[in-house]
Amino acid sequence: MRALQVEESVHNVQNRVPPSLKQVSSQAFEKAPVAARSVMAEIKNGGVSRLAKTVYAKCEPAAVDLYSKYEPVAEQYAVSIWCSLNQLPLFPQVAQAVAPAASYYSDMYNQTVQRAAEKGYKVASHLPLLPTQKIVKVLTS
Repeated sequence: MRALQVEESVHNVQNRVPPSLKQVSSQAFEKAPVAARSVMAEIKNGGVSRLAKTVYAKCEPAAVDLYSKYEPVAEQYAVSIWCSLNQLPLFPQVAQAVAPAASYYSDMYNQTVQRAAEKGYKVASHLPLLPTQKIVKVLTS
């Protein structure tokens, strides 16, 4: 019975995803093979460091744009899913039991990423931080 409720919730969320969001995701998957061939050619011609600079220069504006468009939509769906899950039997009790550990490890992850970025690890400066304040706000509202 619970699996059916979860499946129904997932189906409801999928039905609420705007067609434009589905189209953007579909277009991204269609362009992936072209991007992969471009990456391989760049590796053959200039090496990995040159490739990394090129990829970053090409992808950063698009990533920032996508993030600004997807973030509000993702937040709305996360809240909707959370509300649906809270209606399942025992879910609120499980979530309440797991919340302190999740909070602790989220903070540890954020601190580790920030320290690594401060030490000059380039990869760490591109890793996303978990929006713990937003998560707490949603969970306590």
